[in-house]
Amino acid sequence: MQGIKRIIIAGGVAALSLTATASAIAAMSVPSGWYLEANLGSTHVSNQRSTGAKTSTSGIGGNADIGYKFMPYVAAEMGYTQYSNTSYKNGSGTKAATAKNYSYDLALRGILPISSSGFELFAKIGVDRVNNKISVNSAPAATSLGLSSSNHSATGLYVGVGGQYYVMPELAINVQWARANGNNTTGNFDLLSGGVSFIFD
Repeated sequence: MQGIKRIIIAGGVAALSLTATASAIAAMSVPSGWYLEANLGSTHVSNQRSTGAKTSTSGIGGNADIGYKFMPYVAAEMGYTQYSNTSYKNGSGTKAATAKNYSYDLALRGILPISSSGFELFAKIGVDRVNNKISVNSAPAATSLGLSSSNHSATGLYVGVGGQYYVMPELAINVQWARANGNNTTGNFDLLSGGVSFIFD
């Protein structure tokens, strides 16, 4: 009977040890490699030119990034972000035009691992190319607001901050904010989002 108890206790200790080891491994990120990231969240467009129109500048958007993690603290990435469309309406509520807002970016990511907890904080800085493509919905309403079909773009500073948690060594969930700066023709684009990241070791 004592032998059986010892076997049960030993088995329990071994199982707990394996569980703790697995948890510790899962909490540690792969130190380097290519990664893919996808995010979905709330977007906002600010600093666009004034047309006298009623505008809708917030909505749902998302982005995708591909990058390379050189070491636990530094990565480089390029990404594409689709923001909510901007709607322009005249005083009577007629939809005059719609602007599609999107951006491309190249950025460096600085990473701060929080011990071996699986949590990381990060910040991004780089360069972006923002685009504001206007299409006319109602010619008379667009003319009255001085709008026409056009495509505006600008190059600016790209910045972001966030945090992520590795549920597996290769898989993390994240929350982040990023801004693609343009000019007063294109506007500045913000994305507050959550998503997932997968790194290939």
